[in-house]
Amino acid sequence: MLYRKYTFGDTDVYYTHSDTFGAGLMLFPAGTQIPDADALSPDCMVQASLRGAHCLAGFAQGVSSRNMSSGALSYVSQKAEGGCVVTRLTDGAGNDYIHTLCHDERTGVFSLRAEYCNNSGRVQVLEGLQSFSISGIFNPENEKLGTDGMKFTRMTSAWSRECRLKTEDFSSLGMDMSWARFGVKCERFGQLGSMPNRGYFPFAAVSGGGCTWAAMLEAPYSWQMELYKEKETCALSGGLADYEYGHWCKEIPAGGGFKTHRAYIRVKRTENIDEVCNDFVRFQDNRLSVPESEESMPVVFNEYCTTWGTPSEENILSILESIRGLPIGIFVIDAGWYLPENSGWGNAVGDWVPSKKLFPRGIESVVSAINGAGMRAGVWFEFENVGSDSSKYDDAELLLKRNGIPVTGQSRRFFDLRSERVQAYLKTEMLDFLAQKGFGYIKIDYNDTFGMGGDGAESFGESGRQITELSLDYLSRLKESVPGIVIENCSSGGSRIEPLRMSMVSMCSFSDAHESKEIPLVAANVSRVVPARQNQIWATIRKEDTVDRIVWSMTAAMFGRVCLSGDVHLIDSAQKAKIKEGLDFYNAVKDVVRSGDIAEFFCNVRYFRDPKGCQIYKKVSQNGGRMLVLAHFFERPHERFECDVSGYKLAAAYTTFDYEAKGGVLVFRPAGEYLAGAFLFEKE
Repeated sequence: MLYRKYTFGDTDVYYTHSDTFGAGLMLFPAGTQIPDADALSPDCMVQASLRGAHCLAGFAQGVSSRNMSSGALSYVSQKAEGGCVVTRLTDGAGNDYIHTLCHDERTGVFSLRAEYCNNSGRVQVLEGLQSFSISGIFNPENEKLGTDGMKFTRMTSAWSRECRLKTEDFSSLGMDMSWARFGVKCERFGQLGSMPNRGYFPFAAVSGGGCTWAAMLEAPYSWQMELYKEKETCALSGGLADYEYGHWCKEIPAGGGFKTHRAYIRVKRTENIDEVCNDFVRFQDNRLSVPESEESMPVVFNEYCTTWGTPSEENILSILESIRGLPIGIFVIDAGWYLPENSGWGNAVGDWVPSKKLFPRGIESVVSAINGAGMRAGVWFEFENVGSDSSKYDDAELLLKRNGIPVTGQSRRFFDLRSERVQAYLKTEMLDFLAQKGFGYIKIDYNDTFGMGGDGAESFGESGRQITELSLDYLSRLKESVPGIVIENCSSGGSRIEPLRMSMVSMCSFSDAHESKEIPLVAANVSRVVPARQNQIWATIRKEDTVDRIVWSMTAAMFGRVCLSGDVHLIDSAQKAKIKEGLDFYNAVKDVVRSGDIAEFFCNVRYFRDPKGCQIYKKVSQNGGRMLVLAHFFERPHERFECDVSGYKLAAAYTTFDYEAKGGVLVFRPAGEYLAGAFLFEKE
């Protein structure tokens, strides 16, 4: 039964009610012809699981915790105002909920969240509360109601393989309705632990019939998403990993409550995932608040791939002299500046004492030299972990424990950020250090995950959630301690680039792909989910690099923020000139890099470690006036040698291979392997 309908921009929003599932939510591209609400079988729009609840669907236990009896809610009230709909719901026994949906007019993106309010008069145990759930999804082009022909898209992620699209047919996933119209089918996926972009990025899209329903989660800790089907239509939901999937439950006292992080939904009349991702990225970009120094997207130099963990006053001064004349705005001192006397730097994380051997006049003297060269000084920290050679590694009072035993990775243990001793230590050794030494930039790395969580709360998952929330709180503490500080989010490259953490930092390390052949492939994939001005990409230069290879590296970094590194102190004048040419070209196209939409994304490379083929990537400024084409050619066969540029004229190019722009077509003539080019076009 239809409860209410609203139209926001290009999306129709339906609130429904059924006797079995209570209040439901459906979204469709505006004008989509739908059967009556009952035929679409919408289910619970607030997916809540309270201890003691039972399943409302058959064959669900162990497969999904969706559609529990605690989610069969009735409407109390609903208010629509200023692009938002706030719905109050109840189970009639004092378990009340607030569901908030807000529409962004500029991008068409909806934000959703749910809040539980315990008015039952007794303690309740919440075993799951999802940020969003939309249901009643079907293929509008089919004559018969159902999901035949629909596809499911996710983004797989691993170290140096972040955010790669994976699209599967419903049929291959087994998402077919049974002959009897019952028996739950569910594709549940996510990530457990404190590296949320590991395994999958928190994104999913259902496409078919010329339409796409896409979702992205704020997911700083363990999360899950579910494609769910029982009858003709399907549902999509997601949020914090629940008790069954992520070891999470939380006791809510009488009068207390719990609010989810936000989910972002885009429903659009297209099956092109890039078009949907453009909207998500513009939405994220619009809500960023970064230091004024970041507005010009200054080029970064990071010495890690130059010194490989042994930065010193001597080599940093040498590097500064080598990069004189290049338009670089930030210089980052990476790992190793705290090198202890009796061990290596790699496992000494946690003892934040600048090495007197590396910095005999103090690290502040190097900061002064960096500032004197016209650059902002940055430094690397991994403040949430301790390495096996750290003096804190065996101080159990400071560490996160599970079943009384410190949680231990390969060479890392984890500070329990709830500890007052830990907080006092980090204030002195990180917050005060940054302010006193004059740093205006911090690179926050994080090189292991504590998995399901630990002790100190009603569940392992809740413990992990609490610590992760405090990790996010340190981003605010950093900004208070060092006003205007630029924060880089790194975690073995891009393992924590989910939307909530990214909304609180200036940029991220896109990956740990430092100088490999697959850099442009990974960088292009990450550009689907991270605004370009936040997407920091390595351009590592080696002394033996040909001019072709330099163009390759510089062009790969133009998918986002250029981060220069490598043998800049060992290269000749011709190599340096090609770097400067690339940086000058980049500075001339920053407006398209920053705010342009992906207009074309062709890539026929299958195996990233030994890439064969080519990638052609086209971005167009939002006003359509300028267009940037980035092309990378790997080993043959290439298959693609041209790009449609109709309506535009060539304004500038940065490449070493032959090309021709004529008759609305850009023709590539790469005479060799591993060649690249960047091309700027302007509207005719």
